[in-house]
Formats: sequence, C-alpha cells, structure tokens
Amino acid sequence: MKAKILAVGSVLAAGAAAQQSLWGQCGGIGWSGSSNCVPAAICTSYNDYYYQCIPGPTTSAGTTRTTTPATTTTTTTTSTRTSTTSQTTTSSITSSRTTTTSSRTTTTSSRTTTTSSRTTTTSSRTITTSSGTTANGSCPTNFVSTSGKEFRLEGKKFYFAGSNAYYIPMYGPNDFTDIDAALDAFKNSGLKVLRTWGFADFVGPQDDYVTVFQNWSTVPPVILSTQERGLPRLDRVIQGAESRGIKIILPFVNNWAEYGGIDLYVERVLGGSGNHGDFYTNTQIKNIFKNYVQTVINRYKNSPAILAWELSNEIRCAGPRLGAGSCTPAVTTAWAKEISEYIKSIDPCHLVAVGDEGFFNNPGSSDYVYNGGPGIDNYALTALASIDFGTFHMYPVPWGKSWDWGNQWIKDHAAQADALNKPMLFEEYGVTRSTGLRDTYHQQYHDTVFANNIAGDMFWQFGTTVPNWGKSYDDGYSIYPADTYQWKTFVVDWAAKMATKNI
Repeated sequence: MKAKILAVGSVLAAGAAAQQSLWGQCGGIGWSGSSNCVPAAICTSYNDYYYQCIPGPTTSAGTTRTTTPATTTTTTTTSTRTSTTSQTTTSSITSSRTTTTSSRTTTTSSRTTTTSSRTTTTSSRTITTSSGTTANGSCPTNFVSTSGKEFRLEGKKFYFAGSNAYYIPMYGPNDFTDIDAALDAFKNSGLKVLRTWGFADFVGPQDDYVTVFQNWSTVPPVILSTQERGLPRLDRVIQGAESRGIKIILPFVNNWAEYGGIDLYVERVLGGSGNHGDFYTNTQIKNIFKNYVQTVINRYKNSPAILAWELSNEIRCAGPRLGAGSCTPAVTTAWAKEISEYIKSIDPCHLVAVGDEGFFNNPGSSDYVYNGGPGIDNYALTALASIDFGTFHMYPVPWGKSWDWGNQWIKDHAAQADALNKPMLFEEYGVTRSTGLRDTYHQQYHDTVFANNIAGDMFWQFGTTVPNWGKSYDDGYSIYPADTYQWKTFVVDWAAKMATKNI
C-alpha cells in the first residue's frame, strides 16, 4: 500500500514516450508523460500516483476498448494462479477519495471498472524448496521460526493478528514520546506483529522533522546512522518493541515513491537512461542497496523484536515514474534469490520474506493478477529456499475487483501454503470506512482466514493518536479506537481469536 509522507522530500521526475507500451506508466499525480497506451491496452490506475497500460477488455464486436484517464482518476486490474475457476465480475464503482501529501490535496474522480471473465487453471511446475522448517540450535528461541505452514515462537505455534503502521519511525524531531505512545497503543490492542517502514530515502536538505535514513544528495547515498533524524528513530522503535513484546516486520525499500522508492535509486544512479527494472539487474544499484541492507541488519540482528526482514514493499516491474524495461517475473525472482541469500549470509537466524502483493504467474490467464502482468510470481518467490514464508496483499476495488472476490484470493494463497508447505501471511488489506461495507467484508475476510491455512493476518492499517503529532494519517482504511465496534471486533477480539489457534 502507498502511504502518506509525513513530510516533504525531493523527488525526480521522469519523462515518457508519446505512447506508452504495455505495462508502462500512463498517468498519476506528478506524471508528465503521455496517458495514451499502445493499441489493445487500456490506461488503468493502481493508486493516485501510478496508472499503468494493461491489456484492454474486448468488446462484443471484437475490438479493444481504450480509454484515457483524467490525471486524478484511479483504477487497476491484476492476476492469480492456483485454483481452477471461471468467473465473470462486472463492477460499477463510484468513489471520491481525498489524499493529502504535504500541502497538496487531491480528490479522485468517479470511475467505472469492468473486469473481464477469467479462467484460471493450475499449471504443473516443479520448484525446489527448502524443507519447510527454519530453526537451528544456534538461534535464540525467542526469535520467530517456521515449521511447515506455521510460525513458531519459543517452540510453540505462533498464529497472530497484527497490523501495519508505517508512520511510527517517521515521528520527529525528538518525538520519541510519540513513538512510545504509538507502541503502547499497539501493545494494548492485543495485536502481536507490527509492520513498519525500514526505509526513508530523500534527496537534498530536509526540514529537521523529516526522517531520513539515506540522503541521496550524493551517490552513493549517506546513511544517517547517528543523527537524531536518522536510524536512531528506528532504534527507538525496535527497542520499544523489544520491551513490549511486539514483533516487527521491516521492509528495506518501497516500490512506490513515498520515502524514496526504487525509482529514486535508479534515477540517482542512471539518470534519465534507467528504468524501474534496472533496480533488479544493475550491479551498482544492487551494491548500494546491499550496503543499506547490511547496515540495518547488523544494527538489529541480535534483536528478538525482529520477526522478519522484507526485501521490499510491493515490488513490481514498473514504478510510479519509470517503466518496466525488460523486467519479467523471472528477473524479480532472480533478484529476490540474490538478495535473500545475501541477507541469510549476514543473519541466518531471522526470517526473510519478499513483501510482494501475491500476484500469480499463470501463462494464458487473461486476468492481470493471475498472469504475471505486474512482473511478480508469488509461487516462485515463496518457493525460494532463502525465503521463509509467503506474503500477499489485497485491495479488491483499487484492483478492479469486487469485495466478494477477496475471499477467493485468500483461499488461493492458502492453497499455495499447502502446496509449498510454508507459512502464508495476509500482510495488507482493508475496507475503506466510506463504503459502509467494512463490517461486512472485514468479517468475511476474517472468517475465510480463520478457516484456511493462513499463518498471520495484518490489516492496513493501525490508527492511533499521539501527544505531539496527534491523530495518525487516516487514509480511509485506518481503524481507530474511536471506531468502537470495528476496533473491538476487528482488532481486539480478532487478535484474541487468532491466538486460540496456538492452544
């Protein structure tokens, strides 16, 4: 999920061709290139900042419909693999969403999305995986490990409910009281695992309240290891989690533009000649990324608060400013193998995951989330011996799906956990408050998770109020204590229910 930046950082703009290729960017906030796609493609949106050219639906006359979005419209379609289904979904969605980034407010216009029918057939494939168990006698027992499709902690089952709160390390300056207050609220909710950003990349001078882990004014960038605004803020989060018994999942880079992102790496190293896919193949870029990864891991590798290192937040072949180039699912999988093996060489005791959205790669499928269109193969990524568990995210309406569709998406990933004998983490999902459907679908999704082999559940996102910054950013998905019924049912009671699986 994209996230509001608590403070403004410098970004670099990239140009675009007059006609965007299939899977290339075609719009979004800050986009200055063309919004026209090649024939047989339609410009749809993943979020306010990123629209992509994807295969267009075919009309009854056999021609392909192509549309050009306004610069503030949002829609996306996606893809999966594992179950044999035939499904036709037509949804007419009208939404008005306000996103505030620094001093700018953008209201998205209404939109209508139609998804084409799809048939998904499980293909036969053989991938060598690890034994499905991570633990050895030299690792502390208070580190989380895995056994088959389950997490383990202190030798016992560790099913959990958790949440995302990307913003906690971003409080500042000297707002350690805000970090502490947010962690206190998280602990008191009963949630066990917190996912928060382990990256904050910016170019140039920043106001003193902006968290910066890497300053890209130079190449290679400077890691702020001792400055108050740098990694000491993350230190406070990790130390605070340790003292409260909270486990942390920490991604190292964003696919999107908030707090830097993959495009920033590429633009700073390669200038205007690069594309998003170069992040996964360019040796200089990979070495800079590995240096940052090594710095963070060495800082916290002895901490029992770390549940897992994550390679990324939602990697794809394309980004908000740069196109995919020659990137394919094979390229992102090879990168994940290289980086995860590198992490294991530094820290063999903590778990490693990719942090991808769970897109499948079934050749021949017409459905974007199932056919490898975003450049991701969740099966191949999860099957890597150096990856300990799978992740998947779910945003049905922004992906051009129905809310009901989400239940099958959960079941498909549970089936993949069975096939690979590894835990599967439902890492991001949510239902916006404004729909009036949160009570219905959060409950449905929780029922589906509980009935299937899903090892952990983490909604987007945890809402709280802290002394200095006040209320955390409300993107519509956030659940706050003031949401009385939803807080009790989908946070407190749900955390207790997931814990019953550990008995």
